[in-house]
Amino acid sequence: MCKTVLIGLILLFAVVGCATSPTAVPTPTTTPAVLADCFQSATAVAWLDDNGNGVWDEGERPLPGVQFALSPVAQDGTATSGEDGVAEIFAWAPGECMAITITAVAFPGYILTTPKILDYVAANTDYAFGFQPASASALVETETYIGAIFTADATAEFIAWLDEPADGFWTPTAEDAASFENELAAFLQESGDDTSRIVAQLPDYTRQYFGIVQNDEELMFANFLCDGADYDWMETAVIIEDGGDCYFQVIFNADANTYLSLSVNGES
Repeated sequence: MCKTVLIGLILLFAVVGCATSPTAVPTPTTTPAVLADCFQSATAVAWLDDNGNGVWDEGERPLPGVQFALSPVAQDGTATSGEDGVAEIFAWAPGECMAITITAVAFPGYILTTPKILDYVAANTDYAFGFQPASASALVETETYIGAIFTADATAEFIAWLDEPADGFWTPTAEDAASFENELAAFLQESGDDTSRIVAQLPDYTRQYFGIVQNDEELMFANFLCDGADYDWMETAVIIEDGGDCYFQVIFNADANTYLSLSVNGES
């Protein structure tokens, strides 16, 4: 009887002593989702909006050479309108697609008749942008003088007739014109030439103001006409040979507020 109990205790001890610890179960890991790249496209069209109503009417011509951009994008996203006025824009960005816009980049010499930025709706939507030629100049008129202030772009087109070399161009303001006119009569009287008739009739002259840059200084080239009503002086530079003191030019340093030169036409 005792022998049997002893043997049972030995077996029980052996079983307990050989037991192993339970195996740990690994915690499952979550695989991160991979976001696909976003590819987007848009069709932008540009046209000459002759009547300025913001609608591409029959007979209005397409406008080539206008650059458009989608934003924000990671790569590409720009295109230029062709002869048909159409620009096909393609772009991509990593991850989910974001809200984007279509922008008409500034086109020198033209102004927009439609919004510059349009919200993106869908790839099969045409985004239309109307343009009109920008005015070459702005009218400036006071009690003592009338003239046209030409834009930098217009001046760049007219540079061929200016005797002065230019490193660049700028657009004067009405305040710049006023600074120029402030001491003009005194400068003409002190020039050493016979300018008495010019000074006496100075308010009757039509002015054209052009901004040029020389050696990092902003200069004004002012053209004077005694018979401005005979010319389209708001749209183009009036180039006259001879004519005497009916036509003269003054160059003014707008940075230093000083007059540099006077040139009066001769007579044939």
